[in-house]
Amino acid sequence: MKVTLLLIVVLSSFTSLLGQDKQRQGLQADIFLHPADGFTAYTLKKREVIYNQSPFTLPIPSWAWWGITDNITAEIDLLPLIGGLFQEPYLPVPSFNFRFRLADQQGIWPALAFETMYQHLWRTQNQADQDNLTIERQGGNSWYNHLNASWQTGENTYLHFSVGVTYTENLLIENRDTARYVGRFFDRTINPDVSLSVDWRPKPWLSVHGTSSYGTTFTYLDNIPRKYQLSYGFRLAPFYASRYAFLRYFRTELIGFYMYFPDAQEELASVVPIFPYFYWQWVWKKKSKPVTN
Repeated sequence: MKVTLLLIVVLSSFTSLLGQDKQRQGLQADIFLHPADGFTAYTLKKREVIYNQSPFTLPIPSWAWWGITDNITAEIDLLPLIGGLFQEPYLPVPSFNFRFRLADQQGIWPALAFETMYQHLWRTQNQADQDNLTIERQGGNSWYNHLNASWQTGENTYLHFSVGVTYTENLLIENRDTARYVGRFFDRTINPDVSLSVDWRPKPWLSVHGTSSYGTTFTYLDNIPRKYQLSYGFRLAPFYASRYAFLRYFRTELIGFYMYFPDAQEELASVVPIFPYFYWQWVWKKKSKPVTN
């Protein structure tokens, strides 16, 4: 948490040096849901859509968000739904996320939202199979519930805080050191989650993010509790002023992270930002009916 607070101070101090754009467009006008693996209290507009694609899951689609109403946003986890059809027992994996807007920001009182995500695995799934670490969800249910709070602290600066719990039916976290084995298996366990993050949008084509958390996160190594994580990253909208919609709505996120798993006494890290996914964000407008006499 101290690292994130330091990022807030540093980012704020550089705001005046880069200057601000008067007209909010591009990333400055976007609604962010999980920037750099953080949790915000914002929901998409009605019929607003975000389609996310990881290059590592092609040709299978990754995931999408959909603004059902201005107050309810649904996440459709396409990878397990479709990918489950190609793995025994050849069934789609139920995986759903919903966020409900509870309140808008009023002065020092933050915007609030309730977020819930449920997932059921039919079979054992390796979520981290590294030289030094194994993390397996051995089937069963995972369900997190979070209360998210967001403050807009400046024209283009935001602070986000989230707290909640995760229920996990089966979870194995262990190192791969045969001489000094460290690991734990969890059966029907409930663990706390907490997250603090900041985002700063100095330009329509650039946003900067920092997050510190304990427990379950959404994007990177998702639905895994009991991990400490620090992450920083950038979002880019290189073609936000393009006349072509496909380019104008294109975005990408670059991320660097450090994860520590006390139950295995092991870590995962990518200090240099990597390119994990790209996405498109737009409002699906209804076609107006022709006027007839």
